[in-house]
Amino acid sequence: MIRVGIVGVGHIAEDYISMFSKGYIRDAKLSALASRNRDNLERIRKEYELGETALFSNLDEMLREDVVDAAIITAPNLYHPEMAVKLLRRGKHVLVEKPVGIKIREVEELKRESDAMPNLKVAVMFNNRSSDIYSFVRKRIMNGEMGELRRAIWQITNQYRTYDYYNKSIMRGSYSSEGGGVLMNQAIHQLDTLLWMTGMPEKVMAFIKEGYHRPITYENDVMIQMLFENGASGQFLTSTHESPGTNRFELSFSKGQIVVENDSLVKITTLSMEEEDFAKTTMESFPQVPSSVEAHNFERLPNKILQARLINNFVQSILGKEEIICPLSEGIKSVRMINAAYLSAWEEMPVSLDFDPMEYEKAFREKVRKELRE
Repeated sequence: MIRVGIVGVGHIAEDYISMFSKGYIRDAKLSALASRNRDNLERIRKEYELGETALFSNLDEMLREDVVDAAIITAPNLYHPEMAVKLLRRGKHVLVEKPVGIKIREVEELKRESDAMPNLKVAVMFNNRSSDIYSFVRKRIMNGEMGELRRAIWQITNQYRTYDYYNKSIMRGSYSSEGGGVLMNQAIHQLDTLLWMTGMPEKVMAFIKEGYHRPITYENDVMIQMLFENGASGQFLTSTHESPGTNRFELSFSKGQIVVENDSLVKITTLSMEEEDFAKTTMESFPQVPSSVEAHNFERLPNKILQARLINNFVQSILGKEEIICPLSEGIKSVRMINAAYLSAWEEMPVSLDFDPMEYEKAFREKVRKELRE
C-alpha cells in the first residue's frame, strides 16, 4: 500500500482527497495533508473521515515524519519545482499538478534532479493524456497513416471566467501571483495536448491581451503562431472572456485531416494517396483528392475521472506495474512553450524554442515590476 501525501490543500486538492476517501485510488492510502490553514485541514479530516491521516502545517514538517512514500503537489504554481526537489531529495515519488512551474529554468533544474534519481517516479497532472479521445487521436497519428504534419490549429476559447472568479482569491489575476493567465492556468491542458500530437515547434510569435474586459493584469486572450522544423505551421487561440466560445482542434497532414470537436467528436479524412503525389499527377486544376471519411463519438468524461486515472497510473508506476502516462520529461514542454510565447509577446518578436532561460527570467522580472507599480 503506497502512502500518499497532498501538499497544498485547496479546491483541487479536495477533489483528490474525495477520490481517496471514496476508494477510487487503488493500492494507496492518503496518509498526510500539509497546509497552512489548520482549520480547513481539520474540517477535511472530519468531513472525509480521515482519522488516520496526519496533518501538517507545511511540507518540511511532513518530511520530518516517515508518513509518506509519495506526494501530490497542489500548492500554488510558484512553489511546484522547489517542493518537488525537496520531496525527491528525501526519496519520495512526486505527482505535480499542472503547470510543473512557471519558469523553464526551475523546471529543467527539477528534471536534472529527477534524472539523477531514476528509481523515483515523477509525473505531471495533464488530464487529456488519460482521455480516451486524445489517446485514440495520438495512436492514429503515431502509426504513420496520416503522413507528415502540415498544420495544427486549436481554437479553445470556451475557458470562460467571470469577475467573481478573479475576485475570489488574491492569488488570481497577476503574473506575480500565478506566473501567467489563461496559458499558464486554463488552456495549458490543450497546449500540452497539441505538443503531445505535434512535438515542439522551432519558433513562435505570440500576441496577447492583458486584462481584456476583466480586472486582471495578466493575459486572458492569446494568439500563438508556430513554425515546425519540417515547415508545418500551427496556431493556438485561447481566451477566458468569450461566451459560449469554441473548442475545435484541427490537424492537417499530407494524407488527410483529423478534426476534434468539443472533446467528444473525431472526424478523420484519409486521402487515397499523398496530397503532393496527387497534385503532381492529376490533369485537373481544381479537384479534390479522393478520400474516405470516418467519424467517432466519445463520451465526454468529467475531469475527476481523468484525474483519478492519472493518480492511479502514478501509484501503479511506483509499484512497477505501469509506465507513467505523463512523465516529467513531457510535462515540462508546455512551460518552455509558454515562456517562449510570453517572451515573444512582451518583446514583440519571434522567439526560438531554444531561447536562453535567463533571458525569460529577466523579462519576467521586468514584467512583474511594471505590474506592481501600476
